[in-house]
Amino acid sequence: MSNLKHKIPDIFLLISILLFMLACSQRVYCTNYDCGSEWSGLAVLISGIFGIFIGGPCLTWLANPIILISWITYRKTKFSLITSILAFLIGVSFVFFDEIIVDEAGNIREITGYKIGYYLWILSFLTLIIGHVIKLKSKENN
Repeated sequence: MSNLKHKIPDIFLLISILLFMLACSQRVYCTNYDCGSEWSGLAVLISGIFGIFIGGPCLTWLANPIILISWITYRKTKFSLITSILAFLIGVSFVFFDEIIVDEAGNIREITGYKIGYYLWILSFLTLIIGHVIKLKSKENN
């Protein structure tokens, strides 16, 4: 039973990664022109790196490499917890933007809603945070 107790935080890591992968297969957001028919999570993940040079809501893409660092450094609990919280905060900041550039021509559209992909993406960060909290609490109890 004690062995299972130590594996529970690792299960949260796995769930976090799976939620992220699932988010990549789903629609992310709606604009006043389109409600995500072309913006799957994978398309946003792949094209998002170019958006960081534009700024604004595109900067939230940086949550992706930060959560990757958090997964890689998962055994270093405190560092990984900090990076997962940072990824979560950056990801959530997307809701504070009203407009986004939607193509390489620089067309701007109003963000009108969020789809399941966005929520799964945020949930993947939150799941990792919960796993870290459980891991830290179990270390305190030992």
